[in-house]
Amino acid sequence: MDLLLRKKAARSELKRIAATFSPAYVEEASRAVCETVLQSREFLLADVVFGYLAFNNEISVDKVLQEALRMGKTVAVPRIVSKTEMQAALLQTMDRLPVDRYGIRTVPEPASLVAPERIDLILVPGAGFTLTGCRMGRGAGYYDRFLVKTGGFTLGITCERLVREQIPMDRFDSKVEALVTEKRFVRCIDM
Repeated sequence: MDLLLRKKAARSELKRIAATFSPAYVEEASRAVCETVLQSREFLLADVVFGYLAFNNEISVDKVLQEALRMGKTVAVPRIVSKTEMQAALLQTMDRLPVDRYGIRTVPEPASLVAPERIDLILVPGAGFTLTGCRMGRGAGYYDRFLVKTGGFTLGITCERLVREQIPMDRFDSKVEALVTEKRFVRCIDM
Protein backbone atom coordinates (compact mmCIF):
# COMPACT_ATOMS: atom_id res chain seq x y z
CA MET A 1 0.00 0.00 0.00
CA ASP A 2 1.43 3.39 -0.86
CA LEU A 3 2.25 5.96 1.84
CA LEU A 4 -0.76 8.22 1.19
CA LEU A 5 -3.18 5.32 1.54
CA ARG A 6 -1.44 4.08 4.70
CA LYS A 7 -1.60 7.57 6.21
CA LYS A 8 -5.28 7.90 5.31
CA ALA A 9 -6.09 4.49 6.83
CA ALA A 10 -4.13 5.24 10.03
CA ARG A 11 -5.75 8.67 10.42
CA SER A 12 -9.23 7.17 9.92
CA GLU A 13 -8.57 4.51 12.56
CA LEU A 14 -7.24 7.07 15.07
CA LYS A 15 -10.18 9.43 14.49
CA ARG A 16 -12.61 6.50 14.89
CA ILE A 17 -11.01 5.60 18.24
CA ALA A 18 -11.08 9.23 19.46
CA ALA A 19 -14.75 9.52 18.51
CA THR A 20 -15.55 6.78 21.06
CA PHE A 21 -14.02 8.68 24.02
CA SER A 22 -16.52 9.62 26.70
CA PRO A 23 -16.53 13.22 27.97
CA ALA A 24 -15.46 11.84 31.37
CA TYR A 25 -12.42 10.09 29.86
CA VAL A 26 -11.36 13.22 27.94
CA GLU A 27 -11.81 15.37 31.06
CA GLU A 28 -9.81 13.01 33.28
CA ALA A 29 -7.04 12.52 30.70
CA SER A 30 -6.88 16.30 30.13
CA ARG A 31 -6.55 16.94 33.87
CA ALA A 32 -3.72 14.40 34.21
CA VAL A 33 -1.91 15.68 31.09
CA CYS A 34 -2.12 19.29 32.30
CA GLU A 35 -0.72 18.37 35.72
CA THR A 36 2.26 16.68 34.07
CA VAL A 37 2.92 19.59 31.69
CA LEU A 38 2.69 22.14 34.52
CA GLN A 39 5.33 20.24 36.51
CA SER A 40 7.70 19.81 33.56
CA ARG A 41 11.01 21.62 33.40
CA GLU A 42 10.16 22.74 29.84
CA PHE A 43 7.01 24.53 30.99
CA LEU A 44 8.59 26.08 34.08
CA LEU A 45 11.52 27.49 32.07
CA ALA A 46 9.47 28.70 29.08
CA ASP A 47 8.79 32.41 28.72
CA VAL A 48 6.66 31.97 25.60
CA VAL A 49 4.21 29.04 25.40
CA PHE A 50 2.29 28.05 22.26
CA GLY A 51 -0.73 25.90 23.03
CA TYR A 52 -4.00 25.11 21.31
CA LEU A 53 -7.70 25.43 22.04
CA ALA A 54 -9.08 21.89 22.00
CA PHE A 55 -12.19 20.90 20.09
CA ASN A 56 -14.16 17.70 19.62
CA ASN A 57 -12.49 14.95 21.67
CA GLU A 58 -9.00 16.47 21.82
CA ILE A 59 -7.09 16.48 25.08
CA SER A 60 -7.55 19.98 26.50
CA VAL A 61 -4.58 22.06 27.63
CA ASP A 62 -6.78 24.94 28.84
CA LYS A 63 -5.46 24.58 32.41
CA VAL A 64 -1.87 24.92 31.15
CA LEU A 65 -2.77 28.04 29.18
CA GLN A 66 -4.61 29.54 32.17
CA GLU A 67 -1.69 28.87 34.50
CA ALA A 68 0.82 30.27 31.99
CA LEU A 69 -1.26 33.46 31.77
CA ARG A 70 -1.49 33.65 35.57
CA MET A 71 2.31 33.29 35.80
CA GLY A 72 2.81 36.17 33.36
CA LYS A 73 4.14 34.06 30.51
CA THR A 74 3.45 35.06 26.91
CA VAL A 75 0.85 32.63 25.55
CA ALA A 76 -0.07 32.07 21.93
CA VAL A 77 -2.52 29.78 20.14
CA PRO A 78 -3.15 28.94 16.48
CA ARG A 79 -4.89 31.44 14.24
CA ILE A 80 -5.86 29.88 10.91
CA VAL A 81 -5.21 32.34 8.08
CA SER A 82 -5.61 30.10 5.01
CA LYS A 83 -6.12 26.47 4.01
CA THR A 84 -2.39 25.90 4.49
CA GLU A 85 -1.15 28.39 7.09
CA MET A 86 -1.59 29.21 10.75
CA GLN A 87 0.01 31.92 12.85
CA ALA A 88 0.76 32.26 16.55
CA ALA A 89 -1.85 34.66 17.95
CA LEU A 90 -1.35 36.24 21.36
CA LEU A 91 -3.82 34.90 23.93
CA GLN A 92 -4.58 37.35 26.73
CA THR A 93 -7.57 35.70 28.37
CA MET A 94 -9.50 32.45 28.23
CA ASP A 95 -12.81 34.30 28.69
CA ARG A 96 -15.43 34.57 25.93
CA LEU A 97 -13.30 33.31 23.06
CA PRO A 98 -14.99 33.50 19.65
CA VAL A 99 -15.26 30.45 17.38
CA ASP A 100 -13.60 30.46 13.93
CA ARG A 101 -15.06 29.14 10.67
CA TYR A 102 -13.93 25.61 11.62
CA GLY A 103 -15.77 25.66 14.95
CA ILE A 104 -12.54 26.06 16.97
CA ARG A 105 -12.16 28.66 19.71
CA THR A 106 -9.76 31.41 18.70
CA VAL A 107 -8.52 34.82 19.82
CA PRO A 108 -10.70 37.82 19.00
CA GLU A 109 -9.75 40.09 16.11
CA PRO A 110 -7.67 42.11 15.69
CA ALA A 111 -5.14 39.51 16.83
CA SER A 112 -1.60 40.39 17.86
CA LEU A 113 0.95 37.90 16.56
CA VAL A 114 3.89 36.23 18.28
CA ALA A 115 6.94 35.49 16.12
CA PRO A 116 7.37 31.69 15.85
CA GLU A 117 11.08 31.93 16.65
CA ARG A 118 10.25 33.50 20.06
CA ILE A 119 8.31 30.41 21.21
CA ASP A 120 10.05 28.31 23.88
CA LEU A 121 7.48 25.51 24.29
CA ILE A 122 4.98 24.22 21.72
CA LEU A 123 2.13 21.96 22.88
CA VAL A 124 1.35 19.91 19.79
CA PRO A 125 -1.98 18.10 19.36
CA GLY A 126 -2.39 15.21 16.96
CA ALA A 127 -4.59 12.34 15.88
CA GLY A 128 -1.91 9.94 17.15
CA PHE A 129 1.75 9.61 18.16
CA THR A 130 4.50 7.05 18.64
CA LEU A 131 6.98 6.92 21.51
CA THR A 132 9.71 7.87 19.02
CA GLY A 133 8.02 11.22 18.34
CA CYS A 134 6.19 10.42 15.11
CA ARG A 135 2.98 12.42 14.88
CA MET A 136 -0.11 12.05 12.77
CA GLY A 137 -2.00 15.30 12.39
CA ARG A 138 -5.53 15.82 11.19
CA GLY A 139 -4.46 15.96 7.55
CA ALA A 140 -4.17 19.67 6.71
CA GLY A 141 -0.45 20.02 7.53
CA TYR A 142 -0.78 23.22 9.58
CA TYR A 143 1.58 22.08 12.33
CA ASP A 144 4.12 20.56 9.94
CA ARG A 145 4.45 23.89 8.14
CA PHE A 146 4.42 25.91 11.38
CA LEU A 147 6.90 23.85 13.42
CA VAL A 148 9.73 24.30 10.90
CA LYS A 149 9.59 28.06 11.65
CA THR A 150 10.08 27.55 15.39
CA GLY A 151 13.01 26.54 17.54
CA GLY A 152 11.05 25.78 20.69
CA PHE A 153 10.70 22.46 22.48
CA THR A 154 7.91 20.38 20.92
CA LEU A 155 5.72 18.47 23.36
CA GLY A 156 3.13 16.14 21.85
CA ILE A 157 -0.18 16.05 23.75
CA THR A 158 -2.23 12.87 23.58
CA CYS A 159 -3.74 10.03 25.57
CA GLU A 160 -2.57 6.44 25.94
CA ARG A 161 -5.30 5.15 23.63
CA LEU A 162 -3.83 7.14 20.70
CA VAL A 163 -0.20 6.04 21.13
CA ARG A 164 0.82 3.62 18.39
CA GLU A 165 3.89 1.51 17.73
CA GLN A 166 4.17 2.94 14.22
CA ILE A 167 2.66 5.83 12.29
CA PRO A 168 3.34 6.31 8.56
CA MET A 169 5.31 9.52 7.95
CA ASP A 170 6.84 11.34 4.99
CA ARG A 171 9.68 13.85 4.87
CA PHE A 172 7.33 16.79 5.47
CA ASP A 173 5.95 15.38 8.74
CA SER A 174 7.41 16.93 11.90
CA LYS A 175 8.32 14.85 14.93
CA VAL A 176 7.95 15.94 18.56
CA GLU A 177 10.74 15.88 21.14
CA ALA A 178 8.62 14.54 23.98
CA LEU A 179 5.14 13.18 24.57
CA VAL A 180 2.69 13.60 27.44
CA THR A 181 -0.23 11.25 28.06
CA GLU A 182 -2.46 10.88 31.10
CA LYS A 183 0.02 8.31 32.44
CA ARG A 184 3.50 9.48 31.47
CA PHE A 185 6.00 12.01 30.14
CA VAL A 186 8.20 10.38 27.49
CA ARG A 187 11.35 11.82 25.95
CA CYS A 188 11.18 10.57 22.39
CA ILE A 189 13.94 8.40 21.00
CA ASP A 190 15.25 8.17 17.44
CA MET A 191 14.93 11.89 16.91
